Amino acid sequence: MKKHDLNGIIFACIIVLYIVGQFLIGTYDPQAQKFVFSAPADVDFLYYGAITNQLLDHFPPENPAFCNEKLTQPFLQYYPAALLAKMVNPYNAIRILNVVYLIIAGFLMRRFFPENYGFPLIVLFAGSAVWPTLNSSGVDFIARGFTHVPSFILLIIALYGRRPVARILAIFLAAFTNGYLMLIFLPFLAVLALWKREKQHLLVLAGGILGLALASIYLSSAAPQFSPFSLITQSFTSIAASGLLTGKFDPLEIIKHALPFVVLGFIFFNREMVVLLIISLIFGAFIHYNPFFPIFMVYFAGSMMITSKLAPTRWKAALGKIVIAVLVAGFLISAYQKYTPFRGAYYPRYDSNLDKGVSWILKNTGRDDSFMALTADEKDLALIMQYRPVYLGYIGHLSHLGLAWKERYDALLRFYQTGIAPRGIVYALYGPIERKYFPNASPILAKFKIAYKDDALAIYRLN
Repeated sequence: MKKHDLNGIIFACIIVLYIVGQFLIGTYDPQAQKFVFSAPADVDFLYYGAITNQLLDHFPPENPAFCNEKLTQPFLQYYPAALLAKMVNPYNAIRILNVVYLIIAGFLMRRFFPENYGFPLIVLFAGSAVWPTLNSSGVDFIARGFTHVPSFILLIIALYGRRPVARILAIFLAAFTNGYLMLIFLPFLAVLALWKREKQHLLVLAGGILGLALASIYLSSAAPQFSPFSLITQSFTSIAASGLLTGKFDPLEIIKHALPFVVLGFIFFNREMVVLLIISLIFGAFIHYNPFFPIFMVYFAGSMMITSKLAPTRWKAALGKIVIAVLVAGFLISAYQKYTPFRGAYYPRYDSNLDKGVSWILKNTGRDDSFMALTADEKDLALIMQYRPVYLGYIGHLSHLGLAWKERYDALLRFYQTGIAPRGIVYALYGPIERKYFPNASPILAKFKIAYKDDALAIYRLN
């Protein structure tokens, strides 16, 4: 079989795998024994759907899980999903873009590496070590590629683009849209610039620094509690603060992910990507903002590592294919273990008893009207956040962004326990989740005007 044919077959197989994944991940409800494509698969997808649905309402956009506050995270990559969600629901928009971005990345790899792009695509999009707990890039991209893959598309262009302007623009956009990922990549670009001593590499480095600086300035302007250096200081924490001593982050995770690429680095020795691999390992083991970004960069380095040339000997080529086969097996095993609905983590979250109430909300409230509703944990969710901003969403997301959520948490408890409403909230929900955690709140909330009520849900007008 010709090399061109093998590359094309691998690319086509990964596309089919991703398409099948969109139909299976987070869509099957084991209890109802049916597929649902219009509901979030977990608390993260609820947040994605909320951002996607409400992104076009303001600029700069507001955080739907922390109403009346600006969105202090990368958001430009959400705009294609937001536009697409005007035609389909946000979760199907995400599924479509997961496949579209894979195809764009594949054609880009084919353009830059026409002789050998199939195996690199496997590593980045369909590979995983078998034993780690945290997602590989492929396990994550098949479900969330819409938010992460654009950054890696830009990194590919920044490294291998044929036009200097395209490379500089790509690295600038990559830095501006994902400053935390760029904190890992900029040291690599600095090493590359010192190593190559070429003007083009210095310009690419400068473009990345400029994008990161502007992202930091935006963060501080959107959220006055953050300084222009918050983007950096939130990542470059001490070992103790990063959780290395508390067990929050396990440095062995990234080492487990990196082991296959240590072998590939020995086989396809690519000095540039070995440097990126080492830098990613340092970040993954000691410097934490998001533990997934260093892992994704490890797989990116491994993918680019095997684009440049074939293994010099037969036994090394055979060993390389064995490693890639193991990565594919690891991907299939890890993806199944993570996304099977029968483990209770990924399944559509919805409550058909709330449909009438949600319909009333969509017809009778403004898109900016904020709601008091309870997200108790990763399973008991304020599903109204898909359509309207809430006072307090999932605390895990808010604390990750460095937001001061404790005051709102206390105010939410106080509201359902005493009826004292915080300022700026228009409506409050008292539905199945609120009744579960605050069963005695109904008489407390009776002082507020009832805007809507049915057997499952009561909506109170607060002001």
